[in-house]
Amino acid sequence: MRAGMVLRAIGYRGVPVTGLPFDENSGTVPHEAGRVTGHPGTYVVGWIKRGPTGGIGANRTCAAETVTTLLADAIAGALPAPQHTPRSFRRLARRRNRHVIDARGLAAIDRAERTQGKATGRPRVKLSTVAELVATARSNRISLRH
Repeated sequence: MRAGMVLRAIGYRGVPVTGLPFDENSGTVPHEAGRVTGHPGTYVVGWIKRGPTGGIGANRTCAAETVTTLLADAIAGALPAPQHTPRSFRRLARRRNRHVIDARGLAAIDRAERTQGKATGRPRVKLSTVAELVATARSNRISLRH
């Protein structure tokens, strides 16, 4: 029998994160809608939240739930006050990963993917490498792959 596509998925078990509660049975951090139990201002997404299940759709739903919880906490004034300035956070993020992409970069990626999709009759064509994503985000302009 021929197959047009084969997907291999390997579930990874979550491991404890220092300072956070951990459920050994499920390999997850206990939470309520993404809010870590007993740790105000701490949130989880993905497999550490729900266990090694689901693909892109599940990840998006999972992340949307956590972001909704985070925003509700922010609106309610339930988040702890920041210990550092926004500028020091940006410096830390860039020190840890030189490929940090801001909101303008994400918008550039979205425009480029939608433009490529439109050219092929699809909603979007996903950029598939870190190099493409970073270059598109940094260029802030649409660049089409050939």
